[in-house]
Amino acid sequence: MKREDLSQITKNLGKDWFDLKDLRKLFPEEKNLKTSVKRLKDDGFIKQITRGVYSLSENSVDIEKIATQIYYPSYISFESALAKYGIINQGRYGLTLATSRHSKKITLGNIECEYSKIKNDLFFGFDLIGETYIAKPEKAFLDQLYLISLGKRNRNTEEWYLDSLDKKTIAEFLKKYPKSVQKLSLATL
Repeated sequence: MKREDLSQITKNLGKDWFDLKDLRKLFPEEKNLKTSVKRLKDDGFIKQITRGVYSLSENSVDIEKIATQIYYPSYISFESALAKYGIINQGRYGLTLATSRHSKKITLGNIECEYSKIKNDLFFGFDLIGETYIAKPEKAFLDQLYLISLGKRNRNTEEWYLDSLDKKTIAEFLKKYPKSVQKLSLATL
């Protein structure tokens, strides 16, 4: 595998990262793919984002974008989205995402990404901003209450800044949530 080929082909992939599956498709003649990747990594031509996932060293890495692509479908929500919108002062360390797949934690770069499973019925209310999926503020609020109702987050809503949330949007989204979240919402707002 030649560096020039890898550089050109990965640019044509249309994403900032690649994994071993991508490389196997792109370089089917390569017999010792893992050895070639290790050499490229040791030489500093590529960098490892997480196990089996790489990017060209010359490329900057947008962890939020990659996090929503690498474990698809997922979108940024919970504390991370609430902190972005100024609803809470600070989020959890790392990045929090909602997914319809199994919950899991992975480290991308030096950032811990926590994917929390939500029901398929609740997988809505997010936008593609740039190339990153992120929950609307009202959806992130309700997603957080959903995890609180399941006992997966602490209930510490006293310091939340909720004035900017659209109550009509919350009421519309809330119809799909369980009664426990509806009760929490009323108590919090």
